[in-house]
Parts: sequence; C-alpha cells; structure tokens
Amino acid sequence: MLTNGSQISFLKYLLQRRHPNATAVDRVVLLEQHLAFASHTATMAGVMIVNSTATTMMITQNIASSSMRYWLFLNWVLAAVLVIDSLLKRNLSRPTAVSGRYLRRSEWLAYVFGAAWGSLPFFINASDPRASVLYGALLILPMIAGMSALLPAVPRVALRYAGTAVFALLLFAGLSSANSGFTISLMVLVFMFAVYFGMKRTYLTFVSNVESRILATESHEILIGALNASGQAFAYLDANGNVLVQNDLHKTYFSGTESDLTTGSRRLPKAGERYWQKSVEKVPNGGHVILHTDVTNLEQSKRDIEVAKEEAETADAAKTRFLNSMSRELKVPLDVIVGCSGLMGSDSNIPFDEREFRGYADQIRKHASYLGGIIDQIISFSKLNRETVTADEEVVELSEIINSVVGRVRLASPGYSDVPLQVSIEPGLPQVYYDRTALERIVQNLVTNAFEHGAASPISVKVSRIVGRGILLMVRDRGSGMRKEDLDKAFEPFFQSARTNELKDGRGVGLGLSVSRKLARQHDGDVLLDSQEGRGTSAFLVIPPSRCVTAADHQNSPAARGTT
Repeated sequence: MLTNGSQISFLKYLLQRRHPNATAVDRVVLLEQHLAFASHTATMAGVMIVNSTATTMMITQNIASSSMRYWLFLNWVLAAVLVIDSLLKRNLSRPTAVSGRYLRRSEWLAYVFGAAWGSLPFFINASDPRASVLYGALLILPMIAGMSALLPAVPRVALRYAGTAVFALLLFAGLSSANSGFTISLMVLVFMFAVYFGMKRTYLTFVSNVESRILATESHEILIGALNASGQAFAYLDANGNVLVQNDLHKTYFSGTESDLTTGSRRLPKAGERYWQKSVEKVPNGGHVILHTDVTNLEQSKRDIEVAKEEAETADAAKTRFLNSMSRELKVPLDVIVGCSGLMGSDSNIPFDEREFRGYADQIRKHASYLGGIIDQIISFSKLNRETVTADEEVVELSEIINSVVGRVRLASPGYSDVPLQVSIEPGLPQVYYDRTALERIVQNLVTNAFEHGAASPISVKVSRIVGRGILLMVRDRGSGMRKEDLDKAFEPFFQSARTNELKDGRGVGLGLSVSRKLARQHDGDVLLDSQEGRGTSAFLVIPPSRCVTAADHQNSPAARGTT
C-alpha cells in the first residue's frame, strides 16, 4: 500500500494492529473499506443463514448422529449480530471520514465467524473422520470464496475469516489422524495461497484506483485554482451544451450556463462592475471551450487615460486663464503704483501740495492692498491643492462671524456702503464646529462676489436651519446673473464670467468660489451655486448636521472633549 510515497508489503498491512491513516490515500481507503463492509453485513447474514441451514439439512439426512443443530444455532446467532449491525446503520448519514474502530471490531468478529464456520467437522460426528474432513473442506472453502468475493476491498476482514476457518479445519484433520487428512490439508493450503494472492492483487488495484482518483481530483483543483487565480472565467461544454467543467468565476458571473456558442472572440456588454472578453473554441469531440477574460482593468485604464486627458486639458485651460488674469490684474495696479511712486520720488520735477501727495499715497496703498489680496488667494488655493492646510477647528458662533465679515466687506470699498444689504439669521441657531479662519474666508468670498457682480442690486444674506440637512447660508444678489455654460465652470480655478472696470480689494483672480468649495468640503459641507441670466445669483454654504453643536451636546463636541 502506498504511504507517503513508499510501498509497504501486503503481508505487513494484513498483520499490523492499526489501519494506515497517515496520508490522503490511506484515509480514503479506510473510508471506502468502512462503507463496503457496512453495506454487505445484511448480505453476509443472509448467506450464513441460507448456507448453514442447507448444510445442516444435508448432513443430518446422511449422518443421524451429528450435532449439527448446535452448529446451526451458533451460526444463526452470529448472523443475527450482522443483521442488528445492518439495522443500526440503516438511517445513518454517509460519513466523510472514519477512525477505523468499526473495521477493527469487525476484524475481531471475523475470527469468531471464521472459527464458527470452520468448526463444522467437529459437529458432524461421523463414524469415519475422513467423511467429516471431506464434508468440512467441501463446505468451508466455498464459503471462504464467497466472503472474498463480497469483500475484495477489505482483505483484513476476509483473510482473517478465511484463515480462522482453515485453521479450525486443519486442526480437526490433525486431531482426527485421518488417512486423507494430509492430502485435503495440502489442497486447502493451496487454495488459501490462491485466495491470498488474488486478494492481494485486487486490493493493490483498489488502492491504485483510489490514488488515481485523488491525484485526478487534486489536478482538477489545481487547474481550477489556477484558472481562478488567472482572473478568467473558464468552462468546458459537451456537444449538447452542458457544462462539464467550470471554475468559480464562471459559476459566479455566468451562472454556470452558456447560450452563445459562436466561435471567435468578442467584447461583452458591461456585467455589473466588470467587462469581459469572450472567446469560444470548438474541440474535435463537438464540445466547446469558453474563456471569459476580465478586461475591467483595461477598460479602467482607458477611462483613466481619458480622465487624465480631460484633467490635462482642464489644467492647461486653467493655466491659460491664470496667465490672462494675472496679465490684467497685476499690470494695472503695478502701473498705478509705479506711476504714483514716480511722481512722489526724488527725481520728480512735478510740484504738488500735501493733499495731492496724500492722494498718491492712498492710491499706492489701495493698489498694494489689492495685489496683497490676489497673492493671498493664490497662496490659499495652492495650499488647498497640496492638502497642506491644517484646520484649527473650534466651536464658533455663526451669527457673530457673518455680522463681522459683512461689516468688513462693506468697509473694503466706498461703493459697497451704498448697496442695500439685508442680513436675516434664524434665532436659536446652534453653534458650529469649524475652522474660524476658513469660515470667515468662505463667507467673505460669497458676500464679496455678490457686491462685485450684483450691479449694485439689493443683496440678502439669510441663514436658517434645514431639518436633516444642517445649516444653510444663502447669499443672493439680483444682478445680471450667469449664463448656464458659465455656471457649469464657475468653480473652476481662475474662471471669470464677467469683469468690472473698478478695482476692488481681493478681487479679479477667479479663485473665490473654488477656494470656498474646497474649504467647505474639508469640513464635510459644500458650496453650491444657482443663477439665472437676468435674475441674479444665489450662493449657498451647506454646513452638515455633524458640524452643528447645540447647547445640549456642546460638552460632547470635539473641542470640549479636547479640554477634558
């Protein structure tokens, strides 16, 4: 028997105390022997009952002084044991592994059964011992052949039964000193050698078949595993279109069926989240080999290339807008600063009084402040793109920030003070957990845009709480509004939908909405825009419920927890 790649002798296998159980082959052999013996117990019981009854009737008719009724009773009792064993196992489920105890017990019973059947000559009581030996040989050997035929895969049981029965027969022959005992004994031994070698060949063939099945199963599992690891769905169909072999991917994504068996390769429509390339080849026996190749990554790469191309085009457009914007927004204030400083310099020969001097200084300050605002916006945008901004979050009062920012924006330009502006804040608003500087920047950008692009129309700032949505800040102007194509691009960096001739502090680069949205999304919210051409524009800051801090849960806010 093959064990760990080596072969032990059949005789050693028969004589060792325990069944081999070290390898997969050993365990499968043991299981199949268990099932084979259990499935034949009722048959063996029937054979014993029929043969023992017929033997008893035949000998009793010829030898009146025999004690065959005792031998018959003994065999019926042993047959009953087999029947009971068969009944006990009738409703049991098929085991997947066994320990070998059942077979070891059966081997001990084989000794008893063999001794009972081999004791036949002792119960014949013939006047001539040669008759008893002859009857025994003629009736014991066929029983041994029958048991060997019933249990070819269980030689440890069959040969123990045969050996014990032959031993009992030879013991009687030796004790009776019959003249023909030696000849019959020699014939019996030759028969036993034939049974031994026959069972050896049968058993080794059985083990070889088990090993072949295991190797085939392992090869099949390796093949299926390799096909699963390849990311390809594989199936082999017979000539009738029935799936004979398939891997897990084919079962999962194609439900183990195939309808289109047209040979060739083709791309399939998207199935769920995957794209597949189907290849069908016909084999000589009329069947088909089908291979579905997962091309999702390829499709994803194509989409990534398209997205990268679009991003590159967007970046190039942003660069062009940036350069165009900078060429306008920097040149004008720099020209003013250079001109005023030139008039005020020591090389100037143009006389002017103190009032004119202060006017030139105010122009320099105004345009320098404007340039500073542009640079601040560019720096903020650059930091947000590099994701290097660290939020310093705290619990802040939204109404306080809005009133403060609106006041500062009004003072930023003389023209703003004349624009009607209404601030409406819902009473009882919760505080918000936000970076104060980021929140001030968002509100300032939205309000400044309303002043600059509202064409001096009334502006309304409204803050209210929306159930399930958190807090909504709306800044609305009633200016000229925006075209739809401009509205779609409003959040792109350096985009400008309109220009005004008057320079204002911190305006003109086209970064306000882009920076505001990035800051809002860093705080789990968003900035939205709604505009209709000729009817004005509304900008919205959404502060989610997770950022709202009521008086009841103020102590559980991240800021409060940080101080405990």
